Amino acid sequence: MTAPLLFGIRIPVGRTGRPQLSPSVHRDAAVAQARRLTALADILGLDYVFSGGDAGLSSETTLALLGAARRLTVVAPISVAAWHPALLARFGAVAARLSGGRFAIDLRSGPHPDDHRAEEFARIVRGLWTGGRVDVDGEHFRARGLRPSVRPDVAPEIVVSGGWRAAASLAARTGDWYLHPGAGPDEVPAQVAALDGEAAGTGREVGFAVSVAATLEEPDAVAARLVKYGRSGAGLVVLDLADPEVDLPVFAREVVPRVRELERARTLVAVR
Repeated sequence: MTAPLLFGIRIPVGRTGRPQLSPSVHRDAAVAQARRLTALADILGLDYVFSGGDAGLSSETTLALLGAARRLTVVAPISVAAWHPALLARFGAVAARLSGGRFAIDLRSGPHPDDHRAEEFARIVRGLWTGGRVDVDGEHFRARGLRPSVRPDVAPEIVVSGGWRAAASLAARTGDWYLHPGAGPDEVPAQVAALDGEAAGTGREVGFAVSVAATLEEPDAVAARLVKYGRSGAGLVVLDLADPEVDLPVFAREVVPRVRELERARTLVAVR
């Protein structure tokens, strides 16, 4: 039986769907709003919150969002150019332990011809999170006999996001999810097949996620489109809402129940 579609929401810190908040002057207000939206998403039953802002993780912001929720996973944007993997691994292990495993990272590198930097970064981080000795002699990062000082009970998930050519391959080798920025439902089966093929070569399974800009004027149409994503092979839809404070309750109360009803109907047909 196909697993129910998971839902996440992207919350850009400093953007409200209304006039832009200046990160330097109004950062506290932006983070406070992000906390409110995270708490709301948690209460309404979403599975992930993707913390926005630039790709350099703010540890204070991430901890603030983790503290605002009790169930969902907070996914923090990580630039491999902004962090050393050992430092990120330590922070992530602490965040995961404090939150009961609700911390994940969105690994971003950029549209480079190759992503050796990101792959080396992920190998070190994952090795430290899984508790073994790490030996990486890379072009960008080196770790000789490195061992974790803090170990998470469960290794945080690694999301690899991006539409450049190397992103899916990088996710197949190092990620738990590949997040495509806007593939249509009809494009998903080919994307999933390619991802599964590459991941199988390394004995791994990687979920396919897609970012979707959603307008909620017609909940039935939105629900049907989201279910089509699930039927096409996506396991997670990350919503970009124009005004999350207004749109998120509408999505949870009007769209999600329709999605679950359509999923149940399909399951019953399959069983028969």
